[in-house]
Amino acid sequence: MIARPLQGNTMDKYSPEERRLLILDLLAAHHKVMAAELAEPLGTTEATIRRDLRYLADEGRCKRIHGGAISLSPQTGTLTERSTQHVAQKQALAVAALSLVKPNQLIFLDASSTHLLLASLMPEHQGLTVVTNSPAIACRLLERPGIRTILIGGEQDPLVGGAVDITAAEGIKKFRFDLGFLGVCAWSSDLGFSAVHYQDSEFKRRVAERCGSLAVLCNDDKLESLASYPFLHAADLDYLICTRQDPVLVKTFEGEGCTVITAG
Repeated sequence: MIARPLQGNTMDKYSPEERRLLILDLLAAHHKVMAAELAEPLGTTEATIRRDLRYLADEGRCKRIHGGAISLSPQTGTLTERSTQHVAQKQALAVAALSLVKPNQLIFLDASSTHLLLASLMPEHQGLTVVTNSPAIACRLLERPGIRTILIGGEQDPLVGGAVDITAAEGIKKFRFDLGFLGVCAWSSDLGFSAVHYQDSEFKRRVAERCGSLAVLCNDDKLESLASYPFLHAADLDYLICTRQDPVLVKTFEGEGCTVITAG
């Protein structure tokens, strides 16, 4: 069933099912809706919209925030499964990220399907040392001559694609990184970057504390969505690399002192 589009200032009454389909259409298009902005176009009250949002959240279709709702984080899978999704976009992000890599840096690459592509592009014979918690990324780096590769130990989480347990967290304490690339599951303007798994979020938080500069490569479908465990705010990030050309997004991050790099 395809919901009919909203008409400007219409006061037509919709059934609850029609109203919720329209809300889901708007979430798919904009990733975020506010009850106060939907009440009049949908010909109902804010209280009714809030009940609709609560219903949709209970059904697992969105995530409630104060006064509205946002999209859920994209579906996750193993690192191998994620590597087959949005490949062209991830490739563009990885290429754009190379502008941050300088000779003789100590770099951290978090377990991420996008970082797997970045590892394959890392410049050779420039004195780089790259630390990672992902065996797959370490294997890619070993194919790049002249890059010193260090793999953090710990129990491997198949969904994360690397080690994020206490052993991995302790291993991170041995380094002070010039540049860190953190994988993220979602970002919302209200709660910042978040992760699907608790241990992963805590590991990322500890990595962020060890980085001189911090960068995130973010797919479009992760923007204005939310996973269960927030771990990083825009103010704590130095570089956001994305493909969406959104002036509002740029203003939000640059207002927090974060440089936005738009991948081609």
